[in-house]
Amino acid sequence: MDVKCIVEKYKAPFYLYDLKELRARTELVRDSLPGIAVCYAMKAAPVLAPYMAEYADRLEVCSPGEYEICIRNGVSPDRLLVSGVNKTYDSMKRILSLGGADGAFTIESEKHFDILEKCAAEEEIKLDCYVRLSSGNQFGVDEDTFKTICQKVIDSSNLNLVGIHFFSGTQKKLAKIESELHFLADFGKTLKAEFGQSLELEYGPGLGIDYFVDPKGGNADDVDETTLKALNGIIEDTGLKEIYGAVTFEHGRFLAATSGKYFTAVNDLKNTNGANYVILDGGIHQINYFGSMAGMKVPYIDVIKMGNDSGAVDDEVVAYTLCGSLCSVNDVLVRSVQLPTLEIGDVLCFNKCGAYSATEGISLFLSRDIPAIVVELETGETQLVREHREINGLNDGTAK
Repeated sequence: MDVKCIVEKYKAPFYLYDLKELRARTELVRDSLPGIAVCYAMKAAPVLAPYMAEYADRLEVCSPGEYEICIRNGVSPDRLLVSGVNKTYDSMKRILSLGGADGAFTIESEKHFDILEKCAAEEEIKLDCYVRLSSGNQFGVDEDTFKTICQKVIDSSNLNLVGIHFFSGTQKKLAKIESELHFLADFGKTLKAEFGQSLELEYGPGLGIDYFVDPKGGNADDVDETTLKALNGIIEDTGLKEIYGAVTFEHGRFLAATSGKYFTAVNDLKNTNGANYVILDGGIHQINYFGSMAGMKVPYIDVIKMGNDSGAVDDEVVAYTLCGSLCSVNDVLVRSVQLPTLEIGDVLCFNKCGAYSATEGISLFLSRDIPAIVVELETGETQLVREHREINGLNDGTAK
């Protein structure tokens, strides 16, 4: 559909996810890293879980809520890796009641081992487990504890040791990823010698997304392809695929970001002390870019002129400050951006916001409605998957 028709149909503010772009992005990663399975970290955009279940090899879920989203949307439990730093007995019992022994589970502490051991014994099932190695933060365990837990899993009649899970963060540089992969290659050799078996590796590279316009120019897509090619070279240099029985890379932001757009309408325009302010019907509670520095950087923005049939924009540009609807001086999406002359009713499209924006914003602040979510199918048709919703009842306790 024509973008203007989409805006007229669904009314700003709303998010739009392009499934054709999502599939292409996944295939780019798969083709660029041959022999490496693809896992989608669904926290990046939970609404994409049922579609990524088709495109990726597995999905990582980090909470009981994410697991239930998958089950409600018909994702098979054997496609799920249950991760997360805070596993409880009750949450694991709930998950096992939905998916049984299908799928796999991470162990991030000795307490997690005890919980999974107890749950599996009670259900009389055997669970596949990845032990998570810490990169120096609150996730996972240190090397000595890692080996202790591995031996416990090997000795258990209710748990099965499958592999190692490792993730250190997002938006990482290649040099950091290269260092980690060399470490993991050496650690994998050590584990094979110590335990006499080749483990699988589940690794989150945390590849970065170029969210902001480069004042010097440049094509972000070319950067991504170059990055993936370099990453494949690193993988080959480390011999990772020969050391581990199987290797899976987890991607969230890198897969989801480019498929998402956020549409927000111009509700007011004013010049105050020489500054041109745009008041939008959205705001920082609905869109978030990693590293935006309080609006100092400029994301990729398109202007949709709603007041004329063609939707064409003027050649003349104006310097604007883009602000949202919140009663907060911090609600500035962009401090200064050159855009075609705007009118009330025009719509701005913020690109590359497919990861986290719909879930990471302070959506309850000021009790404003949350945006609709629309999916553009591979056929080109659009589908409403979440309506605009009032959330004021959540803030006074009256919502059921």
